[in-house]
Amino acid sequence: MKQQGDAYQKSNVLALKSKHQRSAALKKNALVILILLLTGIAAGLLGSVKPIYAAGIPLILSCTAIAIICILYAEAGLYIIMFYSFFISHFNRLLLNDSLSIGIYSDLLIIVTVLGFIVRRYDLKTSINTFVKTPVVPIFLLFYLYTTIEVFNPAGFSLQGALPAFRKIAATISLLFIAFNVLNSYAAVNRFITVLLIFSSLTAIYTCIQEWHGFFDFELEWLRADERRYRMTFVNGGARRISTFPDAPSLAVAMTVCCIFFLGSSTGLRNKGKRYLFLIVALLCFLAIAYSLTRTANVMLVAGFGFFILITLNRKISRIIAGIGLAAFLFIMYAPVYNNNQINQFRNTFKGGTKDPSYLVREMNRKAIRPYMYRHPFGGGLNTTGDEAHIYHPGHPLAGFPPDSGFMKKALELGWVGFALALFLYFTILKTGIRGYFAVKRREHKIIIAAATAGIFSQYVGEIAQVALGQITDIVIYYPFIAMMLKLQNMDQPVNTEYEQ
Repeated sequence: MKQQGDAYQKSNVLALKSKHQRSAALKKNALVILILLLTGIAAGLLGSVKPIYAAGIPLILSCTAIAIICILYAEAGLYIIMFYSFFISHFNRLLLNDSLSIGIYSDLLIIVTVLGFIVRRYDLKTSINTFVKTPVVPIFLLFYLYTTIEVFNPAGFSLQGALPAFRKIAATISLLFIAFNVLNSYAAVNRFITVLLIFSSLTAIYTCIQEWHGFFDFELEWLRADERRYRMTFVNGGARRISTFPDAPSLAVAMTVCCIFFLGSSTGLRNKGKRYLFLIVALLCFLAIAYSLTRTANVMLVAGFGFFILITLNRKISRIIAGIGLAAFLFIMYAPVYNNNQINQFRNTFKGGTKDPSYLVREMNRKAIRPYMYRHPFGGGLNTTGDEAHIYHPGHPLAGFPPDSGFMKKALELGWVGFALALFLYFTILKTGIRGYFAVKRREHKIIIAAATAGIFSQYVGEIAQVALGQITDIVIYYPFIAMMLKLQNMDQPVNTEYEQ
């Protein structure tokens, strides 16, 4: 009788659960139908006012469908944000004559995806508590709180510069929260890696097409529209390829991180087909780095790869790959090849040293600005450096000053107090990744954590020479890597996986 009662109670629970799932599905379908109906009515009214407006109906429907997907499915929303970040600049040049405000719509996609957690009645209380209790997020929040207080910095000339900074803060912490909740299983992590592999492969292949074919007519027209952009693209007798990205430096940063990640991840795969696939993608990313002619990326690649080897030095394969990597580095540096732009650029990165003219100019700028840094421990205020300062803080002492470095930009705008806090944040993230690698028992988790941490470290190295963090093309890799690194440390997955044990 007791067993029958337990079985009856269990069947009731299953029935209630099934009923709840059917109810949730009906609500989702009703929401989709309602939104599509309202969109159709609005599009019809616009078309009746002026026939040309009817041409916008497919665009309205597409945007509505994307918004619905982001609201209902956070994982799909994350991948849509990634796709937008990787390819929107290309479509903007090709179809819209570079007239789209890319950053605003990226933020909207992130906001809509976060809104979906509320619409779906997601257990936000539990999720936020878990999110905040991670080793990294409290430091993030502390840094962003300090950045928010910077709006009251008396050294700033206006409050206008705070708005884009706050928008970026909201977008980045929201993206980290989305990734933290989406990558909640090993299967989800694998799907993310697959999507990143596809997007990075397409980007790298298009970079190769640009190199072998040359820029297409619409790209040349876009380059010629801005004299400075044209000069920054064609340098030293070569062309810096941009692929689907806004510019060569942003392409180089993203491809470097992907190259390090896929090369590192391939060392733990026991599936030969997938291992070769990862190595091919890493090679494509390496070609994209070379064709971008970005010296910072060369340093990032060597530093990130070396960091991965250092973390995983206890593995025999890592020591073998270290030897192969060193041999490849020496071959590129000293092989009797002198008429190749990519090889020459790589050599100049490590041989130029303090004699490089660009380096000397940067050093002169840094020495000239040090007295200002010493006198302003809280910096000059948000967005007070570079060209944007002429818009937000006209007449500011830092307006127009080229920081040429993410670290320098933080030190000038946030002061050495904010800069120290940023360094502490970076240290915490790297420490969490390194501790996670040695604490986790599962080999598949170890390799992914090590590869992701090495990719993150390469971005910090890139911050020394350029702004390598904060663009829409790099945050869609950086923040999911942090989330992946955090979540893998607490997952309990079967031992029998595609990674070597």
